[in-house]
Amino acid sequence: MNSFELRPNSSLTPRAAAFFYGSLVAILLGIALGCAALGFWPVLPFAGLELAVLCGTVTWVLRRADAREYIRVDDTSVMVEKCARDRRGATHRIAYAFQRPWTQLELRPGSPAHWPSHLLFRSRGRSVEIGAFLTDGERRGLKDRLAELLADDHLLLGRN
Repeated sequence: MNSFELRPNSSLTPRAAAFFYGSLVAILLGIALGCAALGFWPVLPFAGLELAVLCGTVTWVLRRADAREYIRVDDTSVMVEKCARDRRGATHRIAYAFQRPWTQLELRPGSPAHWPSHLLFRSRGRSVEIGAFLTDGERRGLKDRLAELLADDHLLLGRN
């Protein structure tokens, strides 16, 4: 059996995100309060709106960084499990199972051409996209490795 774990590249840790957001809060509120002291009080609601949008964006980035995809290929099946967190922090898992002899791998080019490609497992009218957060080069490398595994007769016959 061959296993793969896919996850997005993320250098932003929760601690670094908190430091980043806290620094911006201090700077933006300092500027907004300074403007309000000079009589430009309408700046305050816009500063608050800006901080709320920034908080939502940082939260969204951290949640997406926790996404995981697990792919297992054995002699009879191809299993794909996608894990992601929702807004409340709960982890959701969705599993897909394909019979290996009928599973095809497809790399669709982006439409338009400069958009990212899509890597799909297809079998009997069902499909699932894998590695949506990977770069095109990483997606092509994964496709080549998975295509090699799907075509491997030793794996199919159980002669690891």
